Amino acid sequence: MLPHLVLLSLLAAGIPVGAALAATADAAPGDVRVAADDVLLEVSADTDAPYVQARVRYRVRVLARVPLRDATLSAPTADGALLRRVGSDRRFDLEQSGQRYRASERLYVVVPEQPGPLTIAGPTLSAAVPERALEGAPADALIERRVVLSRTAPDLVLQVRPPPTTAAHAWLPAESVSISERWQPEPDRLRVGDPLQRRIVIEAAGVGASALPLPATPAVPGLRVYPQRAEHDQRQIGEDLAVTTVLEQTLVPTTPGILSLPAVQVPWWSLGMDEARIASLPARQLVVTGSTVGAPPTRDTAAADTGWRERFLARAGADLWGPSGLALALGLAWLVTLFLWWRERRRRGRAGQGERPRVLAAAIPVEEWVRRFRRACERDDAAAAREALAGWAAAVQRSRGVGRLGTATLLREQGAADAALAVVRELDQRLWGRHDASNPWRGGEALGLLLPLLREAGAAEAQAAADRAGLPALFPVRGGDG
Repeated sequence: MLPHLVLLSLLAAGIPVGAALAATADAAPGDVRVAADDVLLEVSADTDAPYVQARVRYRVRVLARVPLRDATLSAPTADGALLRRVGSDRRFDLEQSGQRYRASERLYVVVPEQPGPLTIAGPTLSAAVPERALEGAPADALIERRVVLSRTAPDLVLQVRPPPTTAAHAWLPAESVSISERWQPEPDRLRVGDPLQRRIVIEAAGVGASALPLPATPAVPGLRVYPQRAEHDQRQIGEDLAVTTVLEQTLVPTTPGILSLPAVQVPWWSLGMDEARIASLPARQLVVTGSTVGAPPTRDTAAADTGWRERFLARAGADLWGPSGLALALGLAWLVTLFLWWRERRRRGRAGQGERPRVLAAAIPVEEWVRRFRRACERDDAAAAREALAGWAAAVQRSRGVGRLGTATLLREQGAADAALAVVRELDQRLWGRHDASNPWRGGEALGLLLPLLREAGAAEAQAAADRAGLPALFPVRGGDG
């Protein structure tokens, strides 16, 4: 009769029944009537002697024969190691020591950072058990008295081992490692100066690192290699971690012949086999055709050409004020006067007829501007590359019969991404703005981003010109007198 009187007094006072029941349940005193085997907290690791920087799977299990209320589980801690929770909790039924339990499992990944003993402090479980579950009494719909309990898992001590003496210098412990490559276009037929895209993908499972070691850039005579920034991606696969590293390179052959690319190797340590392994791509030979006449100059050729120019200027400066120096000075003055007269006449002609577009630049075919841009990028010549882009834009507009548009506008219409447009802005900044002279411009990135777009536009314009040439005349000429 007393509980009913308490309930009526709470309703009369305007206190919600749910709040009153929660307060009564939370205020239930602790009790030691929960047996030790009613609620168990277990921890385990898949190995007690892991390698340094190798991932260890650490499991926490809560086994209960009685219902739990408001259960909370703290996280384990480990000094000198990285600890990360993986996935979501698993719940299943389990029979142990002749008893049937309701199990909840939580998984962590522990990565030791240094050799030696590693202590993983166990987590703590806090929960409440209804008294009716201990006494076997029927459930009370109004008031549920609870018994508060706490369980702390034991600590685990792991003996972390250093890398084996037979392991490679680039230490990579993993369950599996694979490497693959993709070419665009396929390297079956190459010509001097044609860029080649190479995409190398390295995948590793069961690793603790967030990034994989990168293979060295090959140094092959007659081949220029422009590596781009590698991309790393870490994700969860089942109960393990996986890392993928993508490395893209632009290869440009500069001399004809057979170019030998060395094998690409990624050494790693197999945790399952406990031995050193190597993931590799086989060596490859590139057959490059084409004449060296139209190929971009090599470093030796450029150095020899620069030396010849310096010697010529030195001799010209020494002979300037010789016996014929006065006649040479008068001749130069006459040439300057003639040039100034020609420029003034040209300016007046433009003022009378209006500003004309760059007919000379636009008359050059699109393909020729593409070739000039490629050669400028291979020589790392920013001024020549920007001039070739401007000429390409003028030629495309002449072919399409449209008004004057900016180079960036045409590239955006061609589908250029923000990275390609950033290359154009960098060229403008280097030619007409302020920039760090100690940091020379490199044409590898511009070659990889812009050359496919320029070639695609050239092919489209050539196809459009061919289609226009094949159309019948609008007013065909009729034979005879009629």
